[in-house]
Amino acid sequence: YLSQATTITLMTCDKIRASLQEFHDHKDAIIKNSLQCGEKTKHVLKHWHIPKLELMQSVAPSVEWVSSILQWSADTTEHAHIEVIKDPTSSTNNHNYDSQICRCLDRYEKCQLFDTALVLHGLTTESIPVPPVGQDTDGNDSDTCDGDECRNVTDFFNVATWLLAALPGSVPRPPHTFIAGSTAIHLNYDPSLKHIPIDTVMEQFSLPYLHGALGDYLNHEGNIAQNFHTFGGQRRSPLDIHLPFKELDVWYKIHLQQQTYHNSSKIAPMFTVHTHPPDHSLKYGRYDAVIMNIDDHWQWPSSGLQGHTIVQVCLIMCPALPRGSNGINHFSNHFLMYAQHFDIIPQGNSSVERMMGLHVLKRAMCASGSDLGEVFLLDQLRSYAHIIPCFSWKVDNCLTSDNCIHSSQSFFLNRYFDKDFFYATS
Repeated sequence: YLSQATTITLMTCDKIRASLQEFHDHKDAIIKNSLQCGEKTKHVLKHWHIPKLELMQSVAPSVEWVSSILQWSADTTEHAHIEVIKDPTSSTNNHNYDSQICRCLDRYEKCQLFDTALVLHGLTTESIPVPPVGQDTDGNDSDTCDGDECRNVTDFFNVATWLLAALPGSVPRPPHTFIAGSTAIHLNYDPSLKHIPIDTVMEQFSLPYLHGALGDYLNHEGNIAQNFHTFGGQRRSPLDIHLPFKELDVWYKIHLQQQTYHNSSKIAPMFTVHTHPPDHSLKYGRYDAVIMNIDDHWQWPSSGLQGHTIVQVCLIMCPALPRGSNGINHFSNHFLMYAQHFDIIPQGNSSVERMMGLHVLKRAMCASGSDLGEVFLLDQLRSYAHIIPCFSWKVDNCLTSDNCIHSSQSFFLNRYFDKDFFYATS
């Protein structure tokens, strides 16, 4: 990842050399434990005559001689091989590959030309240049994929800028696409659940302390409800505290988009953050982790994790106006989230685990033994985060892919799932 960065500084070169040196400092342990075996002979190798390993020796010097080596990468041709050969092959019957691949590519081209014609037609007939933010009939964004990157990248930064400049009353408030720090956040126009009583939300999402957390948030924020918020101490509001609203609008997912780490003029593919409650298909629900800003003096991604924390988002909501009301409710002008906190556990003299170079997280607990959760402005969210359960030396037989996040207390923060995230947290 370090050598594949589009912009490489002298500090990056030093990190590349340090990573390689760390391997050489400990490689004897690999041979000592008979972990280096030949692919064909399966015998333990007593040497390190490996072409790729030898190539690594020249990475840092090559960068200093010819700048970023990414310009010499074979990624472009490899990606073309995927698009032109591998993907079309998956739709064949494994016979007569040439003719079927050509037919498939021909149909792809016709579809692309048709899409282009529709876009050009829309540009000539639309009187107002509304940015392309689509929703399908199910209320889902038509250009997104579950949990991961999108195929068709919508520039939500342009959408948010357009909405911000729109005339008062011409777009709904709060805007469902907005910019928070260096991140663009997008919610569907229609919530997944509309005008749901708070008690029902507490039961459906298994959040018994939500009512008190909303009370703490409102007491902290005052009538404006737009101040910066961080994790506080003990919850002060009783669970039956009076709130100025009785119902919530709830979203099951939001979409995040950032600029690339080394070039802020380029837009990275978006990520989807899920906050889906338990149901027949998801026994424990699905709640993703994110990076949240808790100190506005530090800006993601340049600051890394400094001034930020990792949380699990359990609920995305907006206080709903009473039915039939035309009044102004300051609290309905902001999207909120209920998030549970992870502590970063120091690893001796380092902030990361030595073997994999990953931060170790542990669920933060209240004095009562419950998970530490509070209500925050959605504006404080900065990035999707991928967490991996720490299974230790022995894995509990009861853990499955469905319950491992729900049942685990310790996690690794996976910095390798995305290159831009890796650069931000390195």
